[in-house]
Formats: sequence, structure tokens, C-alpha cells
Amino acid sequence: MRTTRTRLGLAVAGGAAALTLLAGCTSPTPAPEGPVDLGDGEPGAAEDTSITVAIPFPDVTMYSMFVLGTDLGYYEEEGLTVEVITADNVTAAVASGSADIGVESTGTVIDAIRGGVEIDLVSGHYCRQNFDFAAQSDVESVEDLDGTSIVLAGTPGDPAEFQRAQVLAEEGWDLESINAEVVYPGPGSESWTEFFVNDRISLQPFYADDRAALEEHGANIVVESLRNWANDVQIAGTAWVKENPNSLVRFLRATLKATDFMTAPAPGEFPENAEEALDIYEANDFDVQELRDSDSVWILDGHLACPNLYFDADAWDTTIETQKLEPLEFDDAQLTHLFKAQELLGLDNEGPATLPYP
Repeated sequence: MRTTRTRLGLAVAGGAAALTLLAGCTSPTPAPEGPVDLGDGEPGAAEDTSITVAIPFPDVTMYSMFVLGTDLGYYEEEGLTVEVITADNVTAAVASGSADIGVESTGTVIDAIRGGVEIDLVSGHYCRQNFDFAAQSDVESVEDLDGTSIVLAGTPGDPAEFQRAQVLAEEGWDLESINAEVVYPGPGSESWTEFFVNDRISLQPFYADDRAALEEHGANIVVESLRNWANDVQIAGTAWVKENPNSLVRFLRATLKATDFMTAPAPGEFPENAEEALDIYEANDFDVQELRDSDSVWILDGHLACPNLYFDADAWDTTIETQKLEPLEFDDAQLTHLFKAQELLGLDNEGPATLPYP
């Protein structure tokens, strides 16, 4: 879930090539080998000192921990340099070795692992999701959506559609009680909003950077809700993890520090480092003027993050349940490096607290 779009020019891994690579990297799911022994105390020297992180699109708040980790010197302290690239298919980029680490939606990762793609889920990224929905001004209840067109996801098959329908039902907008046509205007919420302001749909999910256009159009904000459901996770190639255990621990420790900087003093409270963080974003060519004008506690998206990069079997199972995926047992040996990095910083792997929202 992102809150603002940016124009940062990053390196791009091509989508068609990535899809081909993904197809070539699948194999029968191997039996778990058990957790690696990382020993006591400090990790050894980093094996791979230049780490490439793939993200699906450049977003100042969602991926800010990597920008902060670089500019605040946390990666340098670990003997690492980190380059962030965008990839049309993050999973394929990581599985093929085009990237070492990637940020990908949890459901996509689960399906990839089920399919035998040689990646490991090495940590959480965002441990919460916000579910916000706007309806046309004359829509006061779910019954008013009957016979209209609505958007729940940009493309058919997006598992987020199931999660959004579930949240709507839990908030009193049960779409199964009416007859509405679900349409798919495209993957970006800007296209959903264009459909909305041209009166072609009656309801849509939205993000913070869509709100101004929606409110100008006179939209009703009918649901604003926060769920303790894992959104994105961090992944790494299975072979890369085996060859670079100390690099991964060091990368995760630096990223934990950056996430703590972003969320301090605590998720749900106004971030005490907001101005310094915005200065860093701006120095990295992100447009942060709207964020500077905001007095919201959500200014850095810190409410979505857990400072300990939490993930566990419960988060895995919740994703499967809410996205209606085929069951698959979670191998927590994948989190060995995260547990080590947490231990080095005196953290545990406690799950997300419930926060008031909005």
C-alpha cells in the first residue's frame, strides 16, 4: 500500500524478460533443510558487499527504509552498499539473480514458493494494510451499489480483491448482498480514480494520493480501516541466501535500524524524525511537498510497518485465508537470518499491535 507517487528515475528490470526468467527458475518444492547455524555474537564479514534490492515501483514512503538506511550510514556500517531498482516482476528478478533481495506482495510470494520458485521469504516489510474506499456522493449504503460498476482491484486475479471484499463486508458493505459488476480499469489507482471522477464506477479502493481528486469530486469516504495483515515481504534467492548468510544478517540489521528511525517513537504516533526523513527523501529527488504540508501521524507510513520487520506462520496463514489461496505450510527456517538480526538489536518477533485508524 503506497501513499504517494514519485518520479524518481531508477534502473528497471524488464517485465517480459523477468517473466521468462521466472518460468525457467521453477522446480519441485525442495524439502526444508532446517535453519542455518549463524553462531553467537556478531556476524562474520559480509560475503556479498553490493546488494541490489528490487521493488515494483518507486514510492517514497513504502520503500523509505532503504533510502534512510543508505543516507544514515546504516548499510555502510555493515560494510554494504545498496542499490534499489524497479522490476516489473520482482519475484522473477530475485529468482534469476538480477536482484539479490526484493519486496513483493505476500500472496505472490506464497504462490511462487508453492510453485517451486527458488526464493526465501526472509522478513516482513509492512505488517499492516490500510483499506480505504470511496463511493459516489449519492451512495449511502451497500444497497445503493446495486446495478452499478465497482472496482476492487486493477486486474483480474489480484488476491487483494478478496481481502477488500472481506473488509467491506466486515464494515457493513457486503457486496454479496447486491448485484454489482466488478470491473478492472488497470493496475494503478490513478486509473481507478479517473473512472470514478468520470462517473463510470460507483466505488473504489483508494490511497492517500488519490484522496484530493476524490474529495474534489464530492466522493463519500465510506470505509477507512486498518488490518494487522502482512502486506509486502522481503525475499531473497535461495542460492544467494546460502552463499551470503552474513550479508543477509547485516542487511536486515541495517534495515531494522532504518525502519525504527522511520517509526520512532512508535507506530501510530507522530514520527519524531519526520523532518529529517523528509529532507533525506528530498535529497534523493522525491517530491515531498505534500508530505511536508501534512500534520497526519501517517506522514511516513510508519503505521504500516513493524520496527522488528515481523513475520511468522500466523501472518503466512492469515494471508492464505484472506486471499483465498491454496494452503501451504510455512517453513520458519527462512526467518533464521531475521531472528539473528533482531537478537543483535535486542528485538523480538512480536506481531503488530492494533492501532486506531484513521
